[in-house]
Amino acid sequence: MNITNEQAEYLLGIPKKVVVNDSLLNHYSIDQMFPLKLRLELVSPVDDDYTFLWEINQSDKNRIRISFHHQENDSKTGLIRIDYNSGHTNPEAISEFVPAKFHPYAGKHFDSHEHHIHYHVQGYKTLSWAVPLKDDGFEIKELDDNPDLQLNIARIIRYFARIVNIQTEITVNSLLL
Repeated sequence: MNITNEQAEYLLGIPKKVVVNDSLLNHYSIDQMFPLKLRLELVSPVDDDYTFLWEINQSDKNRIRISFHHQENDSKTGLIRIDYNSGHTNPEAISEFVPAKFHPYAGKHFDSHEHHIHYHVQGYKTLSWAVPLKDDGFEIKELDDNPDLQLNIARIIRYFARIVNIQTEITVNSLLL
């Protein structure tokens, strides 16, 4: 399914709740294990025409990827993804649908230490465009590999849930990591 930039903004903004066994949850607890791998289905209590997929993947080398997709039948359209410690190259060509904030990053290669955030851009493969986290409004710019790593990951998860408007209260148990 091809969606417009405006539809992607709408889908990010509508309220969502975690769904388990066909029940919308008011609270969900995530137990951090290493590596953390989580896949949650979400729906909107105000517009049940849409389902969403929230994925959190941590590699053995501590690469963190947090993705949020709109589900359409069996296909996924990426809406937003944050990559810590992962490389990426943006498209070279700028179409009329590419928002101005991406223009300085056309063709940019992000090395594995340049954390970045991907957004849906109409007319391109899913989540092809990214900007450096340092130049984006996402609050947590770094993933420190120090004793506070567990707390940092928990903060990233909770903040990401807020920006995609997940109404389920998310608790992250970082004692297991």
